[in-house]
Amino acid sequence: MNKKIQTIISIALVQLMLISCNSEKEIKPSNFTVAFLKGEAERVNLPSKLKAFDLIPESETVKTSASAVLDLATDLGSIRLLGETTVILAKLNQETLEFNVNNGNILVKSTKLQKGQTLRVSTPTVVAAVRGTEFWGQVNKETETGTFAVRDGAVEITRKSDNITILIEKGQALDIDPKAKDWKVRTAKQGELDAMAQIDEIK
Repeated sequence: MNKKIQTIISIALVQLMLISCNSEKEIKPSNFTVAFLKGEAERVNLPSKLKAFDLIPESETVKTSASAVLDLATDLGSIRLLGETTVILAKLNQETLEFNVNNGNILVKSTKLQKGQTLRVSTPTVVAAVRGTEFWGQVNKETETGTFAVRDGAVEITRKSDNITILIEKGQALDIDPKAKDWKVRTAKQGELDAMAQIDEIK
Protein backbone atom coordinates (compact mmCIF):
# COMPACT_ATOMS: atom_id res chain seq x y z
CA MET A 1 0.00 0.00 0.00
CA ASN A 2 2.82 2.37 0.91
CA LYS A 3 4.50 1.79 -2.44
CA LYS A 4 1.24 2.50 -4.25
CA ILE A 5 0.79 5.74 -2.33
CA GLN A 6 4.37 6.74 -3.03
CA THR A 7 3.88 6.03 -6.74
CA ILE A 8 0.65 8.09 -6.85
CA ILE A 9 2.33 10.98 -5.04
CA SER A 10 5.32 10.84 -7.40
CA ILE A 11 3.07 10.92 -10.48
CA ALA A 12 1.06 13.81 -9.03
CA LEU A 13 4.25 15.79 -8.34
CA VAL A 14 5.51 15.22 -11.89
CA GLN A 15 2.15 16.38 -13.30
CA LEU A 16 2.25 19.51 -11.15
CA MET A 17 5.75 20.28 -12.34
CA LEU A 18 4.68 19.89 -15.99
CA ILE A 19 1.66 22.16 -15.48
CA SER A 20 3.88 24.73 -13.79
CA CYS A 21 6.36 24.64 -16.67
CA ASN A 22 3.57 25.03 -19.23
CA SER A 23 2.13 27.98 -17.30
CA GLU A 24 5.51 29.68 -17.31
CA LYS A 25 5.76 29.18 -21.08
CA GLU A 26 2.35 30.78 -21.60
CA ILE A 27 3.34 34.04 -19.93
CA LYS A 28 6.90 34.14 -21.20
CA PRO A 29 7.67 37.57 -22.73
CA SER A 30 8.02 37.71 -26.50
CA ASN A 31 9.86 40.06 -28.85
CA PHE A 32 8.56 42.70 -31.22
CA THR A 33 9.88 42.15 -34.77
CA VAL A 34 10.82 44.91 -37.21
CA ALA A 35 8.72 43.85 -40.21
CA PHE A 36 9.29 46.99 -42.30
CA LEU A 37 11.39 50.12 -42.03
CA LYS A 38 11.69 53.14 -44.27
CA GLY A 39 13.91 55.94 -43.02
CA GLU A 40 15.55 55.79 -39.60
CA ALA A 41 14.39 54.48 -36.23
CA GLU A 42 16.23 53.68 -33.05
CA ARG A 43 16.10 51.94 -29.70
CA VAL A 44 16.54 54.26 -26.73
CA ASN A 45 17.25 52.10 -23.64
CA LEU A 46 19.89 50.07 -25.45
CA PRO A 47 20.88 52.73 -28.01
CA SER A 48 21.13 51.38 -31.54
CA LYS A 49 19.75 52.00 -35.01
CA LEU A 50 17.02 49.59 -36.04
CA LYS A 51 17.01 47.49 -39.20
CA ALA A 52 14.62 45.02 -40.80
CA PHE A 53 14.05 41.76 -38.87
CA ASP A 54 15.53 43.10 -35.62
CA LEU A 55 13.96 41.65 -32.46
CA ILE A 56 13.04 44.20 -29.79
CA PRO A 57 12.23 43.10 -26.21
CA GLU A 58 9.38 44.49 -24.13
CA SER A 59 10.08 47.60 -22.00
CA GLU A 60 12.22 49.10 -24.79
CA THR A 61 11.48 52.61 -26.10
CA VAL A 62 11.47 53.13 -29.88
CA LYS A 63 11.72 56.45 -31.74
CA THR A 64 11.31 57.23 -35.42
CA SER A 65 12.92 60.11 -37.31
CA ALA A 66 10.99 62.57 -39.49
CA SER A 67 9.25 60.90 -42.46
CA ALA A 68 10.14 57.41 -41.22
CA VAL A 69 7.77 54.45 -41.31
CA LEU A 70 8.33 51.52 -38.92
CA ASP A 71 6.17 48.38 -38.70
CA LEU A 72 6.48 46.20 -35.59
CA ALA A 73 4.88 42.76 -35.79
CA THR A 74 3.62 40.51 -32.96
CA ASP A 75 1.33 37.50 -32.72
CA LEU A 76 -1.49 39.71 -31.37
CA GLY A 77 -1.22 42.47 -33.94
CA SER A 78 1.03 44.90 -35.78
CA ILE A 79 1.84 48.55 -35.11
CA ARG A 80 2.97 51.16 -37.62
CA LEU A 81 4.90 54.13 -36.23
CA LEU A 82 4.98 57.16 -38.47
CA GLY A 83 7.60 59.94 -38.42
CA GLU A 84 8.71 61.54 -35.13
CA THR A 85 6.85 59.04 -32.97
CA THR A 86 7.96 57.72 -29.57
CA VAL A 87 6.52 54.48 -28.20
CA ILE A 88 7.32 52.40 -25.13
CA LEU A 89 6.84 48.69 -25.87
CA ALA A 90 5.42 48.03 -22.41
CA LYS A 91 4.38 44.37 -22.50
CA LEU A 92 4.18 41.44 -24.91
CA ASN A 93 3.38 37.79 -24.35
CA GLN A 94 0.87 35.28 -25.72
CA GLU A 95 -1.99 37.00 -23.87
CA THR A 96 -1.15 40.71 -23.71
CA LEU A 97 0.13 43.42 -26.02
CA GLU A 98 0.57 46.83 -24.40
CA PHE A 99 2.39 49.92 -25.57
CA ASN A 100 2.55 53.54 -24.50
CA VAL A 101 2.45 56.36 -27.05
CA ASN A 102 4.15 59.50 -25.77
CA ASN A 103 4.17 61.46 -29.01
CA GLY A 104 3.39 61.03 -32.69
CA ASN A 105 1.17 58.87 -34.88
CA ILE A 106 0.48 55.14 -34.83
CA LEU A 107 -1.65 52.76 -36.86
CA VAL A 108 -2.73 49.49 -35.29
CA LYS A 109 -3.85 46.29 -37.01
CA SER A 110 -5.02 43.83 -34.38
CA THR A 111 -5.52 40.13 -34.94
CA LYS A 112 -8.83 38.57 -33.95
CA LEU A 113 -8.05 38.21 -30.27
CA GLN A 114 -9.16 35.14 -28.35
CA LYS A 115 -10.85 35.16 -24.96
CA GLY A 116 -8.37 36.35 -22.35
CA GLN A 117 -6.13 38.15 -24.86
CA THR A 118 -5.85 41.94 -24.69
CA LEU A 119 -4.34 44.76 -26.73
CA ARG A 120 -4.02 48.11 -24.98
CA VAL A 121 -2.62 51.46 -26.01
CA SER A 122 -1.81 54.01 -23.32
CA THR A 123 -1.30 57.76 -23.80
CA PRO A 124 -0.71 60.43 -21.13
CA THR A 125 -4.51 60.89 -20.78
CA VAL A 126 -6.28 57.69 -21.90
CA VAL A 127 -6.08 53.92 -22.24
CA ALA A 128 -7.48 52.38 -25.43
CA ALA A 129 -8.52 48.72 -25.36
CA VAL A 130 -9.26 46.89 -28.62
CA ARG A 131 -10.52 43.53 -29.83
CA GLY A 132 -9.80 42.62 -33.45
CA THR A 133 -9.74 46.08 -34.97
CA GLU A 134 -7.88 48.63 -37.11
CA PHE A 135 -7.38 52.18 -35.89
CA TRP A 136 -5.24 55.30 -35.89
CA GLY A 137 -4.01 57.16 -32.83
CA GLN A 138 -2.28 60.53 -32.60
CA VAL A 139 -0.72 62.15 -29.52
CA ASN A 140 0.73 65.65 -29.06
CA LYS A 141 3.35 65.52 -26.30
CA GLU A 142 3.23 69.27 -25.60
CA THR A 143 -0.53 69.55 -25.00
CA GLU A 144 -1.40 65.87 -24.27
CA THR A 145 -4.18 66.23 -26.84
CA GLY A 146 -4.78 63.72 -29.60
CA THR A 147 -7.23 61.75 -31.70
CA PHE A 148 -8.33 58.16 -32.10
CA ALA A 149 -10.15 57.07 -35.26
CA VAL A 150 -11.45 53.57 -36.03
CA ARG A 151 -11.38 51.99 -39.46
CA ASP A 152 -12.81 48.63 -38.48
CA GLY A 153 -14.07 47.05 -35.25
CA ALA A 154 -14.26 49.11 -32.07
CA VAL A 155 -11.98 50.80 -29.53
CA GLU A 156 -12.89 51.41 -25.90
CA ILE A 157 -11.31 54.62 -24.59
CA THR A 158 -10.97 55.05 -20.82
CA ARG A 159 -10.09 58.53 -19.53
CA LYS A 160 -7.41 58.24 -16.83
CA SER A 161 -8.59 61.26 -14.84
CA ASP A 162 -12.03 59.84 -13.95
CA ASN A 163 -12.24 56.33 -15.54
CA ILE A 164 -15.08 57.38 -17.84
CA THR A 165 -15.25 55.00 -20.82
CA ILE A 166 -16.22 55.95 -24.38
CA LEU A 167 -16.73 53.46 -27.22
CA ILE A 168 -15.59 54.39 -30.74
CA GLU A 169 -16.86 52.21 -33.57
CA LYS A 170 -16.12 51.79 -37.27
CA GLY A 171 -16.00 55.11 -39.10
CA GLN A 172 -15.94 57.15 -35.89
CA ALA A 173 -13.33 59.28 -34.13
CA LEU A 174 -12.73 60.88 -30.75
CA ASP A 175 -10.66 63.99 -30.06
CA ILE A 176 -8.70 63.79 -26.81
CA ASP A 177 -8.51 67.05 -24.84
CA PRO A 178 -7.55 66.85 -21.13
CA LYS A 179 -8.93 70.36 -20.56
CA ALA A 180 -12.41 69.54 -21.89
CA LYS A 181 -15.01 68.01 -19.56
CA ASP A 182 -17.19 66.39 -22.22
CA TRP A 183 -15.70 64.31 -25.03
CA LYS A 184 -17.99 63.48 -27.92
CA VAL A 185 -17.64 60.80 -30.57
CA ARG A 186 -17.82 62.19 -34.11
CA THR A 187 -17.75 60.89 -37.65
CA ALA A 188 -14.19 60.32 -38.85
CA LYS A 189 -13.01 62.91 -41.36
CA GLN A 190 -12.21 61.83 -44.89
CA GLY A 191 -8.53 62.67 -44.36
CA GLU A 192 -8.45 60.38 -41.33
CA LEU A 193 -10.08 57.56 -43.27
CA ASP A 194 -7.63 58.06 -46.13
CA ALA A 195 -4.70 57.98 -43.71
CA MET A 196 -5.95 54.70 -42.23
CA ALA A 197 -6.03 53.09 -45.68
CA GLN A 198 -2.30 52.44 -45.32
CA ILE A 199 -3.15 49.87 -42.65
CA ASP A 200 -3.55 47.49 -45.60
CA GLU A 201 0.22 47.82 -46.18
CA ILE A 202 1.17 46.74 -42.66
CA LYS A 203 2.93 43.38 -42.60
